[in-house]
Amino acid sequence: MIRKNVVDRKIRRTLEAFPVPHPLTVESLFAVMQERYPRPLELWRGPSPITGLYANALWLTRPDADSDVVWLDSALTGAAAVHSLAHENGHIELGHQPLTLPAAAPAEEPEPFEFLSPAFLGGCLLGRARSHDTAPDPEYQAVEDQAEAFAFALRRTAAEHARDTRHGDPLVERLHHSL
Repeated sequence: MIRKNVVDRKIRRTLEAFPVPHPLTVESLFAVMQERYPRPLELWRGPSPITGLYANALWLTRPDADSDVVWLDSALTGAAAVHSLAHENGHIELGHQPLTLPAAAPAEEPEPFEFLSPAFLGGCLLGRARSHDTAPDPEYQAVEDQAEAFAFALRRTAAEHARDTRHGDPLVERLHHSL
């Protein structure tokens, strides 16, 4: 239980030092992330930059480039996109390590088509960062849990801020609640 309290305190302290944008959107959150990040930071949307890796978002360092990347699945919109970006921001703000995006390899000849690939026969339909077949690495799980807790706390703080800055007119409040 002591360990959980230490982690919770670290998340609270980190969030207190983070300027939560209002309103909290992908664009506003990413703008704050860019300001605070020590290198240029790009936001990529589209297919995963790491072939075979299924994720909603990734924080990637590119040692061979002048910038790092936060990739966000283009299928995510609204609150899901904001939450996934907030999760990656949690990794950054909590001092975790990014994944390394390898330099682009020269184009190779495509492999011949195989009806059933060795990966499929081995039980792997999709490459995933976290396997559901075996127990997760405890250290990896702790890092992911911290980033997830940061994302929830960031969104909760943004919602409280939005509630505190609403117009005080009772008629506007009634209209807001009726919509």
